[in-house]
Amino acid sequence: MKKYIVTFYLPEVLDLSFWKIIPEHRKYINKLMDDDVILTYGVNAERSKGWVVFSAATEEEVTAYIENFPIHDMITYEIEELFIFDSMIGIPRLVMN
Repeated sequence: MKKYIVTFYLPEVLDLSFWKIIPEHRKYINKLMDDDVILTYGVNAERSKGWVVFSAATEEEVTAYIENFPIHDMITYEIEELFIFDSMIGIPRLVMN
């Protein structure tokens, strides 16, 4: 599978309609994480943009996942295919007691 990073941009004003759909959005994100489709998900402290790393066969597949985000109508985004993606995710740390 290829890896893609998506930069998404949130609206300047996060009104009540946005916050009401966040639980549904998080449920969808968590399912994709459980399915190993989303590898990382983060939002900056200003809540103006975020980043998602996807594992997918094509950019079109990534777009389909994003179009199913409950917040899809409230964001804009850019998709880039990654050449290298290294992560400590899934690698247990050795603890010497």
